[in-house]
Amino acid sequence: MKGHRIADGSEIYWDGLQYDAFNRPQSDDLPFYLAAARRARGPVLELACGTGRLTIPLARAGLDVTGLDAAAPMLALAGRKAAAAGARVQFVKGDARRFRLGRRFKLVFLAFNSLQHFGRPEDLAGLFASVRRHLAPGGRFVFDVPNPDPRYLVRDPDELLPVAYYDDPSGKGKVLVNERFSYDKKTQTVRLAWHYRSERTGRTLKKTLNLRCFFPEELLALVRCNGFRVLARYGDLDRGPFRSDSPRQVLACSPLL
Repeated sequence: MKGHRIADGSEIYWDGLQYDAFNRPQSDDLPFYLAAARRARGPVLELACGTGRLTIPLARAGLDVTGLDAAAPMLALAGRKAAAAGARVQFVKGDARRFRLGRRFKLVFLAFNSLQHFGRPEDLAGLFASVRRHLAPGGRFVFDVPNPDPRYLVRDPDELLPVAYYDDPSGKGKVLVNERFSYDKKTQTVRLAWHYRSERTGRTLKKTLNLRCFFPEELLALVRCNGFRVLARYGDLDRGPFRSDSPRQVLACSPLL
């Protein structure tokens, strides 16, 4: 199946079922975003919603939720999952850098490292401008990204390491995913190549992913330069204080007046 390409040139969103199987252990961010959505007391928009991993539970909790994503295969699965769960969600195919939905939201959020897809200044400018257009008065923009660890960025680019092992959702045995990693210091971009190997057939499918790294002071400056102020910054999804060794950067922002 042809890979779907978004702002960063990644190809991993070609199959929603494979994506879900690969990322199934990820669930620790749901309590954080559910609490943020409840505090918003109004409509919620998730950007880069994927297959609805967060959007659907928020809708099942009784919240008015819209999900936007650029990848049609991900949205197709999200729609099926929402229907099966009895969740009312409006899913929209669109580019987070230039979308217009004709309504405003009390919370717009971008979870699970998705900001890292927006590597160029013009991509970030488009994203923040689109979010600003869609925020209701008093609304917030919340997102989380890793706090880069320089020790991780110096991995051997020739090394191939296993990162996932799961049941193929098509019922064809196990899939082993090996990862090759390199870091481009000029663009602050992590370049990943994931090799999906079917144990039954021995065939390997290669998909790539490029992720921009944001260092702490740089991220604060980017937020302000794009017309937002930081209301809160946490070091993890339990709202712990941000420190040098914090694993994540979790920011809650609002537009500058």
